Amino acid sequence: MSSETRQHAAAVPLFERLTDRNPEQPREPRPLRTLSYPELLRSVRQEVARLLNTRSGRSPAELIGQPRSVIDYGATDLLWVNPYDPESLHLLTRLMEETIEAFEPRLRGVGVKIARFVQTESRMVLTVSATLITEDLREPVSFQVTASPRNKELLSDE
Repeated sequence: MSSETRQHAAAVPLFERLTDRNPEQPREPRPLRTLSYPELLRSVRQEVARLLNTRSGRSPAELIGQPRSVIDYGATDLLWVNPYDPESLHLLTRLMEETIEAFEPRLRGVGVKIARFVQTESRMVLTVSATLITEDLREPVSFQVTASPRNKELLSDE
């Protein structure tokens, strides 16, 4: 990837433009219009974490294989997942993949694997692999996010 592409990798998504990154500062010195490559990766990762830690209110049976709309935003509740049942884990990863594909348009060909399940805290660390797609960029990416039934936005730096 050229240094110019890395410098200005993508336009800033709407909700990030509406979010005040520094509330103590009365004015932004420069309006946020584009993201550098590292900012783009952070933006995608944060959005996926937010998505997977928002509950849709629908059951896995209602979501699996179905087209999604804004009313279905988020992932299913995680409390039904049995970490010792391969079928349950397969269904979970499929639901997570479909959810990311439906609501994060910058990622395609999404794959999700469970990296670690922390049963005492009822959370799991997921590895997300996909192709990152923007106006000028098509690149494979992989990152980890934490999903928790406690409905928190958690990022994993591990």
